[in-house]
Amino acid sequence: MKALNDARQILSKIGLTLHPEKTRITHIKWGFEFLGYKIKQGKGLKLPLHKIKKQPNIINIYAIPTEKSVKRFMDTIRSRTKRRIPLSLFELIESINPVIRGWGNYYRKAHVRKLFNKLQRWIVRRIWSHRFKRWRNMGWKKLHESKLYSAYKLVNLTSLIPDLESKVASKR
Repeated sequence: MKALNDARQILSKIGLTLHPEKTRITHIKWGFEFLGYKIKQGKGLKLPLHKIKKQPNIINIYAIPTEKSVKRFMDTIRSRTKRRIPLSLFELIESINPVIRGWGNYYRKAHVRKLFNKLQRWIVRRIWSHRFKRWRNMGWKKLHESKLYSAYKLVNLTSLIPDLESKVASKR
């Protein structure tokens, strides 16, 4: 409680107040949500030292996007890729690319590799569903993922992750 009172005093000096319902003190193990992130302390990696590429996080704190944020992103993509919308494939990808790029750039520093892979596969399936409304099982044959990224310039969520970005650049 002392920390909360100190924060109130410091903020009141600059003309700000704490919201009584939103402000709380919690243990990092239980986590908290802030600006669309869920910040929490995990158990850490149990890997041998030769497999760890980066300096390990000593106190095992990580951040992930909140479920609410992921749902909102999926709803936005879903509304722009409805099967009844009469758009060409170029126009469809042009309309969802800013959403993918903006959301991905905001959350790319978090612990999101698996989430981005899952969402990327889901986005491709949404595009196939839109394009091949009557021939559902043929979308992957005519519009392979590599063609979507190269010819149609679909933004790849996983390529926005900074660690993967440097690996891709070094392979070229």
